[in-house]
This record gives sequence, C-alpha cells and structure tokens, in this order.
Amino acid sequence: MKKVLGVYLMVPVACLSVLVAGCAGGGAGGPVNAGSDASSGQVAAAVFVQQWAQILWGLVTSQAHPGQPTAGPPTPNPDGSISQTFTGADGTVTVLTVFPDGSATLNTTYPDGSTQDVTQSVPAYDGVSKTTIDWRIVTSGGLDVTYTSVVDNMGTIFDISDDTTELTGSSVLPDGKTQDFGVLTEGGKTTVGSNQSDGSDFTLDVPLAGPDFVHPDFAQQATGTYRSANYDIRFTLDSTTGAPSRWARFDSDLGSNLTGAFALEKDFAGSGRLLENGRAIALMSWTPTGKTEVNFLGAGRSATSPAGAAVDFLTHRWQTLAGLLAPAPGGASAQTVMEAARG
Repeated sequence: MKKVLGVYLMVPVACLSVLVAGCAGGGAGGPVNAGSDASSGQVAAAVFVQQWAQILWGLVTSQAHPGQPTAGPPTPNPDGSISQTFTGADGTVTVLTVFPDGSATLNTTYPDGSTQDVTQSVPAYDGVSKTTIDWRIVTSGGLDVTYTSVVDNMGTIFDISDDTTELTGSSVLPDGKTQDFGVLTEGGKTTVGSNQSDGSDFTLDVPLAGPDFVHPDFAQQATGTYRSANYDIRFTLDSTTGAPSRWARFDSDLGSNLTGAFALEKDFAGSGRLLENGRAIALMSWTPTGKTEVNFLGAGRSATSPAGAAVDFLTHRWQTLAGLLAPAPGGASAQTVMEAARG
C-alpha cells in the first residue's frame, strides 16, 4: 500500500481540548438522586467518546453528513505558497496554504460562522525515519491548543501499516481550565488519554482495521474509562448486527451497582437505561450536544441534566479535519497540492 497519509491524523487531535472537564455534582440516596448523578457522568463519558471519534477518524461528520466534499484547484500565491480550498459535506470551508519551506496553515470556517486557525511548523526529519512537527490551534471561541506530533515510518516509506504516531500536548479553554493529552497509534491500536485540571481523566483503546490500521475495526470491541469525583466509569463500544460498520452500542459500569446499556446513533446521540443492581431505575437519552433527558422509573418525575461541564466544553470543541477530507499540513496531501500547482 502506497504511503499517502503522511501526518493525516495529526491536526484533528487538537480537538480533544474541547472535551469534558467534569460532571455535575451528585447527591446521595434514592434511585432518583443516584440516577441524576449517574446520568451526568454517563453523558460526560459519551461526550468524550464522541469528540475523540470525531477528532481522530471524523466519524461524526462522515456518518451524519455522508455527502462528498469538494476541492478547488491549487492556486499559486505571489510569495511562492500554494493554496487550495476544500468544502465539506456539512458546509465547512477549509483553506490550506503550504509554504515553500514545508510549513503550512489551515483556516477553517464552520457553518455557524465560528473559525479555527492552525499553524504547522517546518517538519523536522531525523534523517532516519521520524518526522516531528509542532502545531498551534486557535479558535474564535478562545480555545488555544499546542502539541507536537512524531511520526515514525519505521523505514518503510510506502507502507503505512507499521507507522507509529505519537501526539502530546495541552490546551487552555476560554474559562481557564486546562487539559493535557496524549495519543499513541502503534501495533494496530490507538490509545487515547487526557487529564483535566478538575482532576478527571479519560482513556480510550481502539483496535484498528487491517491491512493499513488507520480506521477503527468495528468488528472488535473498544474499551475506555472516565474517572471523576463522583464515578469511575468503565465502558465498552460495540457494533451490532444492524449497524456492523460503526459503534452502535455503549455499555457502562458506573460502580455502586449502577450499570448502563445504550444505543448510539450515527451522530453519537444515545438512548437507553440506567440500572441499579440489574433493575432499571431510569430511561435516559442525550443529544449530540450533550443535552440529557432522564425519566426516573417509579418516581413519577422526569428531569433534564446538562451533564455538568460537558455542554460547556462542547461549545468550544474542535471539529476534525479528517472527517472533511481536508489534507493534513505537511503530509502527502499538502505535497500533492504543491506538485499539482507547479506541474
């Protein structure tokens, strides 16, 4: 397989700074209080999954907006750079500009008018197999992300299946909260980890599909954790016979004899049941933006939860570039832009 991805997975990872930094406070006693507290933690975990799925693989955009993106022609600029405009199926417009020294910028405008600007440094090659790039991302909402990507082609330039990719960085949200993150792809698996300044942390382990090991293998189970002051949640993601090519089931163990069983939609909206000691105590659903509705069984009442800080962080989230099929700066796609313009 010809190596065509370059640093394709690098830029989208910055999205993670948008993820949940905490859950709403709980309350003790009774199925209603337990269900309310647990639902907040459950949605926080779901938001993390949704955002990482979008950051790394563009799953939300590609599944919810399956139309084809369009690309304008490469255009030479007076300073020697080359620009190209990409329009995603959801209306997102991204302008890639590649400079002669190998650095690049990506300027994106989303359908709601918000913007994000990516600056990519000149790639540093170690002369053997590793390429290191520094990135900075700033959004119109006040998000500031910096990280470093290291890609090792393992000496096989035209084979991406054995590549290793490591991303390490941090983000500062508009409200001052921070997040440190790391992503490692190697050996047919992507491992994600992030730590928030409120003390919560998130992990996700996703098997990748051969032969290239770039996208999730939905035939295998993905696993993860979300830990906060109230709950240590362990969860699994699975496909189903009705939806074999995506994650369609989200099962959770929230501790304290609480479990959850939920169906996931293409846009990562979810619905299902919270159970205590195997007995359903609430019906629960959430929208792609984290709005939660909980109907407590036997309690004669229903409630709506904002899922703690999840909604606040969703408003500052990064949208992936991978899902829009825009090329990653410095990768093979950017080189193709330069070559096409010069040719």
